[in-house]
Amino acid sequence: MTFEMEALVWVTGVAHLISAFRLACYQRDEQRYSWRDRILISLCGVVFYVAGVDVLLTFLPVSPWHAVVSVFSCVMIVRSSGNIIVLWHAFKH
Repeated sequence: MTFEMEALVWVTGVAHLISAFRLACYQRDEQRYSWRDRILISLCGVVFYVAGVDVLLTFLPVSPWHAVVSVFSCVMIVRSSGNIIVLWHAFKH
């Protein structure tokens, strides 16, 4: 595996884990969300965690698009402070 492929694997795995950690540490600040929104946040956190661990443990090559999308989603989650419901409602309308 070349250095570029190893870098893509590490960047992708770390971006997934940062996203999962940010979703797990989200503070609601007394906002009331429906049970569907809470399940969505939890499922997204679990999916990001499993994907990050899978990429880092198996160390299979990832495509550049996978790396770009994972970094973009990580940036969006961190920028929204882990409140993906705001992003979800922005895409619904």
